[in-house]
Amino acid sequence: MAADALPNCSSGVASVRAMRVPSAPMAESNRRRFSALHALGRTVLAEFGVQGAQLKLLRHEHNTTFRVDAVGDRFVLRVNRPGVHNAATIDSEMQWLAALVRDTDAGVPIPIQTTDGRFVATVEDPSSGAVRHGVLLRWQAGRFVSAGLKPNHLRAVARLQATLHRHAAVWAPPAGFLRPRVDTLTNAGKVASIASGPTPGVRPSAADIARAVALVGELMGAEAVAVAQDAIAEAVQTTSAVEAMEGPSGLIHADLHYENFLCERGVARAIDFDDCGWGSRLYDLSITLWELQDRNDYPALRDAFLAEYTSHLSIAEDHETLIAGLIQLRRVQILLWVLESRHHPAFADEWRESSAEELDAIRRALAS
Repeated sequence: MAADALPNCSSGVASVRAMRVPSAPMAESNRRRFSALHALGRTVLAEFGVQGAQLKLLRHEHNTTFRVDAVGDRFVLRVNRPGVHNAATIDSEMQWLAALVRDTDAGVPIPIQTTDGRFVATVEDPSSGAVRHGVLLRWQAGRFVSAGLKPNHLRAVARLQATLHRHAAVWAPPAGFLRPRVDTLTNAGKVASIASGPTPGVRPSAADIARAVALVGELMGAEAVAVAQDAIAEAVQTTSAVEAMEGPSGLIHADLHYENFLCERGVARAIDFDDCGWGSRLYDLSITLWELQDRNDYPALRDAFLAEYTSHLSIAEDHETLIAGLIQLRRVQILLWVLESRHHPAFADEWRESSAEELDAIRRALAS
């Protein structure tokens, strides 16, 4: 949901917030915040033995990411948000990336190890004393495409996803491997779903649904609750049908929309595996199609994507209906993500407007 890094690109960022001229106290507050973030980044980077590098803050939302320009090399440094992932789940993400690099030709980030051989650096935040976890990834070549997105780009993404799915189907994760399910609604639901493999049962869970509905009611009112409940019911019906057809969920990227893949000379490369976890292959495909639906050329993009994917792996015959239901699940997930992000400085001024927009999208999809 939250792209981690913005590599060398000239286009493709879906939403750019309007720049405001800060007041003097706000400007000073921002300077202190950015200084603290850079101090944190350097503390994490020292664990990887990279000296004399320049750090450029890329994004500070839930995760904090930096571009690292070292002598003769470039990396992305990510400091994970607190409260969801821990050292074990982040290490598991890196373990899958390392296996993909070793076993396939898929374009994925190469994880770098610390000076003592770990993928995850655990440090104390100099500004707060809190424990934070960070990873270092080699910079990915390529560029984002948005307005210039063509069917050939989607065919390349389909080939990439098929490679990831085939690998996940045969790879044996190491002992201690832990990742969450991708079909949860709230942060608490995600944390509760963390497991060493796919777990059976209806998803989202009843407890997760109850938390989600309560938060929608508290912040958006009774009418919003009714809309959310209808959408969640559709999502549960869809996830149950997909599991009955595909069998147990597998390991998937779970966030491969057009802000999280790079293209270069007919090849697609994936970034931001932060949301990877246990879920259906069809959910993975739905995320790629999700943000393209409002484009005039969506039918051509969709058809190219699905035709290429099905030339490598099969999907359910009723995939159009199932994809629609999984995209509805994604809309509800984004709504809850916005609501749960309302206290973060990056979202504090916009969460009400953004959540209303997401609810409208859910309502329109239900009506159609």
